[in-house]
Amino acid sequence: MQSPKFQFLKDDIRDVFDISLLKDEWKRRTKPQIRKQLVFDAIEYRDIDQDISHLLQRVRREVSEGSYVVRRPKRYLTEKSRGLCRQMTLIHPRDLLVLERLSRSVYFELKLKAPSKSAFFEPDDGKFAKGFRQSDFEYGSFASWKKFQKSIFGFAKENDYIVITDVANFYDFINFQHLRNIVSSLADIRESILDLLIHVLNRLTWTPDFMPLTQVGMPQIETSATRVLANAMLYEVDKVCEHSAVSNYARFMDDIDVGVACVEKAKAIVRDIDLTLQSRQLRLNSSKTRILSRQEAFTHFCISENMTLSRIEAFTEKGRFLTLAKAILTSKYETWLHRSPDGGPGENSRFIRGNGPKIHKRVLSLIYEVGGAVSDEDLLWQVEYNPSMRPTALRYLSRTRRGNTVLKKLITMVKSGVFVDDAAYVDVAGFMLHAKFRKTHACTLRAEEFCKLAASTSDIGLHSAIFVSARFLARSKIQRLLDNNVERISDDFWLSRAAAGLTSLFIGESEWGKYLDFLRSLNSPDAEDVYEYLLSISSSTSFTQSLKAYIKAPNHTFPQALFFPKVLILLAVAKNVSSAALAPNLHVDHPALKKDPSSSPVKRVSD
Repeated sequence: MQSPKFQFLKDDIRDVFDISLLKDEWKRRTKPQIRKQLVFDAIEYRDIDQDISHLLQRVRREVSEGSYVVRRPKRYLTEKSRGLCRQMTLIHPRDLLVLERLSRSVYFELKLKAPSKSAFFEPDDGKFAKGFRQSDFEYGSFASWKKFQKSIFGFAKENDYIVITDVANFYDFINFQHLRNIVSSLADIRESILDLLIHVLNRLTWTPDFMPLTQVGMPQIETSATRVLANAMLYEVDKVCEHSAVSNYARFMDDIDVGVACVEKAKAIVRDIDLTLQSRQLRLNSSKTRILSRQEAFTHFCISENMTLSRIEAFTEKGRFLTLAKAILTSKYETWLHRSPDGGPGENSRFIRGNGPKIHKRVLSLIYEVGGAVSDEDLLWQVEYNPSMRPTALRYLSRTRRGNTVLKKLITMVKSGVFVDDAAYVDVAGFMLHAKFRKTHACTLRAEEFCKLAASTSDIGLHSAIFVSARFLARSKIQRLLDNNVERISDDFWLSRAAAGLTSLFIGESEWGKYLDFLRSLNSPDAEDVYEYLLSISSSTSFTQSLKAYIKAPNHTFPQALFFPKVLILLAVAKNVSSAALAPNLHVDHPALKKDPSSSPVKRVSD
């Protein structure tokens, strides 16, 4: 129940949640961002996109009537190093849309009031950045990240000393009351909208063990919405640095670099930044705060290595000199790796000092872009010993020609407890879903082992196990996995959609009745939506232009040009009695459907 005054707030809320604004928000930011999330959807939320007008009307009605309730988010861990994990938050697409709309309503004013042009963070624009993934540059738009890099390369040449630092546990210690005060002082935002924004953030924060809300701790979500707000928390730092006697200043979110003439000025600016942060209950990270000489800065920022890679990138942009570029890049990779006796980076490796990890990711991107590759052993070393490189290494491992051998080593890591986070299971599952394998009994047993272990770790692990089972296991074993976890699945948005995403595997098969009984036992509208979508594809006499374009388009960011959720949709297409007329070039557009014998759904499409 709302208070009597709520009737006077409705117009303000309706203005912000105008249908045209919501539609633009969904198309430009929310839709691309939910597809970038670690936990993917069985049908890439195409059912929601297909009926987006209904969602937009519902969101506007619920928010403006005061009946909007944030759905329960899901937490997952991603290891940073030595077992230390970052807690990430996965939120419902509807809540992401609301959060994006609220954030966007203040973004342009916040940007206009920014005290420094040297703070380079800008929200992700949803565009594709060639050769990079979100994990490669952490957050924000790729263009703003490149501007930041260019700036610090420039003033590393111009200053005798460089301060490098960042904020300790930045998101975890953002106080919503301070955030509210800062945003209201910068933007002409109506109180009702600010109330709603803080309300949503509070409902997304981690409150374990029945503890009360603390008004502290920005949820870390794979979205630009929270980052826009977090960025504004550091405007006071920007102002202090711009008005101090510093030669150069650059900031990308909480990564701060300052150029100064002497050590004394460096220490003074560190002091001032830290005191400014303390006024908002934040502090600098002492272990990452350094004062570098010019030469040390050149080494830290990997100026020479970046210039080398930029030159190579420039002359390969038009597809020329690829063989030469491959030879140069491979040579540079080995030199910079400075291989140790155990196969990993040596003590003098360029990849382990300063911005070396970024160089590592960049050189790998270029090597694979020009048609080269590094050894599976190098990538497996990174998977086992370097959590920050794990997603990147597994992504490139999915292009291996020794899929069965690599899988054996990965399952050994899983069984031995190498992975202590949820994200690792998702990344290993991504490898298993997209790499090529010889379908052998041993390969199937390893996939079964993975499914059992992953399902026992967490709901995120179970989500991964469901999709891996779809590729490798017999339908009877898939059904057993689902039945054994029916209670966990029925109450969970992401798991119920994943389970229903296997509809196309069971349509027309002898196990269809048992699977259908399972879906009905879930009593989940979310599962029903996915089931209805795939069932309609398998029985429809006509396809929309959007679906036809989706069916036809390859995705060359994956080794077989197919993202696994599309395989599930293509299987539903193949089960349609009119598939020859509706999708006549299915196997021409996607040759992997016939070439890869290891995947049960792919194989069934080929039958």
